[in-house]
Amino acid sequence: MAAGVTRFNWDLQYAPVTPFQGMVLWGATTNGPLALPGTYQARLTVDGRSLTQPITVKKHPFFNVSDADLREQFELASRIRDKVNEANDAIIQIRRIKQQLADRAQKSQSADVKAIAEQFTKEMSAVEEDVYQVRNQSNQDPLNFPIKTNNRLASLLRVVLAGDGKPVGNVVPIFNDLQAELKAETDRLQRVLTTYLPRFNQLAQRLGIEPISEK
Repeated sequence: MAAGVTRFNWDLQYAPVTPFQGMVLWGATTNGPLALPGTYQARLTVDGRSLTQPITVKKHPFFNVSDADLREQFELASRIRDKVNEANDAIIQIRRIKQQLADRAQKSQSADVKAIAEQFTKEMSAVEEDVYQVRNQSNQDPLNFPIKTNNRLASLLRVVLAGDGKPVGNVVPIFNDLQAELKAETDRLQRVLTTYLPRFNQLAQRLGIEPISEK
């Protein structure tokens, strides 16, 4: 960073999919939807002073597509992106809690702590394995192991973002099915947390062990 002329290239993408460490997807995208044609504001803030400059995003001149179709594509892609994030956030939460449980169990000499930590981890891992293909370690692994909910959503996102225009008609029914699938999995995760987290933390408090944080 230095005084003078600086260039920044905006790729027109909204926020992408939230990743997690080691995530391997197949036939999918992690890109966010592209900005719609219209007027935007670029804001630069330096030393407490903000400067703004209008930016106009124009429709590609070679594509004959309506603004309504582009907006439908944008809104559906945004909804699917958000559901991929919901799935990935569940994986991130599960892995964070599992790491905390492993840490507490390792430091504790209590058989009760180890037992509840083991069962708690087992129940969360069952949800994790439904949301994400945990056996994926390289880009070739999806050839051998079936993709799971977050990958199917991210693959659908790739389909919706392909080209410029109204999404194909079968995308919405597929998305609705995947939303219902994800909801069943996240509801199951919430039941696991509601069942085991208070029990573990009550035991941890009694033994003077650091409790587990849900968030």
